[in-house]
Formats: sequence, C-alpha cells, structure tokens
Amino acid sequence: MNNDEEELVEKIPSEIEDQEMGVPIYKIVSYPSDPTLELLVDKIKREEIIIPKFQRGWVWKHVQASRLIESFLLGLPVPAIFVYKEPSEKQIVIDGQQRLRTIKGFFDRELPDGNDFFLKGVSPQWEGKYYEDLKDTERIRLRDSVLREVIVQQLDPNDTTSIYHIFERLNTGGTGLTPQEVRNCTYHGLLNDLIVELNKNTKWRKIFGVEYADKRMRDIEIIVRFLALYEDYNSYTKPMKQFLNNFMARHQADSRMAKIFQELFINTTTQIYETLGNKPFNLRRGINVAICDAVMVAFALSENIPNDIDKRYNDLLNNPSFVESITQHTTDTEYVKNRINLATEILFR
Repeated sequence: MNNDEEELVEKIPSEIEDQEMGVPIYKIVSYPSDPTLELLVDKIKREEIIIPKFQRGWVWKHVQASRLIESFLLGLPVPAIFVYKEPSEKQIVIDGQQRLRTIKGFFDRELPDGNDFFLKGVSPQWEGKYYEDLKDTERIRLRDSVLREVIVQQLDPNDTTSIYHIFERLNTGGTGLTPQEVRNCTYHGLLNDLIVELNKNTKWRKIFGVEYADKRMRDIEIIVRFLALYEDYNSYTKPMKQFLNNFMARHQADSRMAKIFQELFINTTTQIYETLGNKPFNLRRGINVAICDAVMVAFALSENIPNDIDKRYNDLLNNPSFVESITQHTTDTEYVKNRINLATEILFR
C-alpha cells in the first residue's frame, strides 16, 4: 500500500478496538466432499457455486495457474477449498477462488485476466497446450480429477457471525483482508452490489476526496456505516464491525430497502456537496470517518437546510463534546450516539 492510499482515511486509533471481539462461538458444522473438476466447473456456470466479487481480483501468474493444472494431470495433491452452503443450497467460496477460477479458465481456454490459457512452464509433454490439445485420456483424467471441498454450514439460520469469522480466519495469509473486504464476500447480493455502485457516485467521490475507489474498500465501508446508523443509530452497540454485519445480513436481498437506501444516499450526498463543498470531512490528511457518519446521518434525518449551514458546521467542529466524540473511542456506543445527536442539534435546530 502506498502513502497516498494510507491517507485516504484519517486514522483514528480507537477504531482498532473494534477488531478484537473475543473468542467467538461458532454455530457451524463442516464436512468434506470430493467433486470432480468437471462437476465443479458445471456448478460454477450454473451459479450453484458462487465466487464473490473480490476487490483484489485475479492475482495468480500464468505459470502458477498452469502448474495447478499440471498437478491434476500428474495426480498430485492439491489443497482443499472451503465453501459456505447457504439455505438455498448454493455454495459461496470462502477460500480457494484462485484455484476454481484457474480450473474453469483452462476448460474455457481463457485466464481470468482475459489472456489465452495454454499451459506454460510445465513438463515438455504439455507445454503450450490448450485443453483440447491434450490426449483423450488426459482430458478424461483431468475432468475426473477431484478437488476436495470443505463445506461449512451454519446451524442457526439467524446467526450472522459465524460465517464472517470463518471467512476472516481463513483469509489471513499475506495482506489480511479488511473487515469490509470480508463483508463484501460474506454478504454478497443485491444490497452489496448497490453499495459498490453508489461508491462511484460523482458527488460522493468529491466528498470522499479521491476520484478513484479505495482498493481496500474503506470508502464502501463508510457508505455501509452511514446507512446502518441512519436506519437506527439509537440501537447501536459496540462493536461497529458486528453492527455493520447485522445490517448487511438483514437487508442482503431486500429490493424494497435497496431502493430506499439508493435514493437516501444520492439525496444526502447531493445536499452535502452543494452546501459544504469538496472534502468537507477531511480535517487533516484524509476523511474523518466519525465526522462523516455523524453529519451524513444528521443531513439524512433533516428536512430543511438552514441558510447559515456553513456557520453551523463550523460551530459543530468547534464544539468540545463533538470533538471528543470524533477523536477518542470513536466507536464506543455513547460517543457514536452523542456525535449524531450533536450534529443534528447544532446543524438543523
């Protein structure tokens, strides 16, 4: 991550307090399955296996992908994948998306990055070959090869915690996923797709202060945070991470609420941009998330904007109680509610 990316969001030390949630009690069951590669590809095409939209996308090199295919041809062991089985019987990939995309790509002649997928950097007998160039026996062997999958299923259909933590723990190698990146995969669906689109809104990009989307989805998390607090900040309790998880799980496939949230976000960002201008929440290096959530919720809850909103906003930023709530323990229950109430009171009453 470069310095510019680090400055997109002003770092608030107390935000880190949310990351430790103790030792969770997982309400899950897991069991193995050994599908053939042919079956896995068919299930992906029928969308019975869903690979979430990862922000990082395809990261393997051509040779790396080729060697996975070679391992199957040689009969070598390949690490298992992990999937989450939804009540609909569809499976969401928790860990193993690179392997699955590689397998499907070889059958389709195309790498996930759009380049031709012929074998490269492998044994001479297979070097440069596409799937259809393999011998009949080799194609059968490849189709009949198995890739073990560990299926994870929640025992409590109302539980929104277990699968999030399982995903989080299985994706800790290298650069760890941010909470929003995990949320993006765990709570995929209508609402998540809408929020990703809202993040491209021109006025929101000017408010956020950077024209391009943040690679680690921190701008998207701010949108989730705004919508969740708008819906019912009075019921907010720490930790913020779980509060946002519950919100996404509650409205994951709710088309009616998605339309309401879309209109709300567009109206709110338009009002803020037209009255407070570019980067109104960037007090120092980057956007101050605590100021942003408080002011956005206050705008969304209010019907009329006073003519002296600039002066009121300056008064808010100089209010000692508000300053405390945006700089110390910013996700504590008392501080979250207090700063939204102060923003509403000072800006609109």
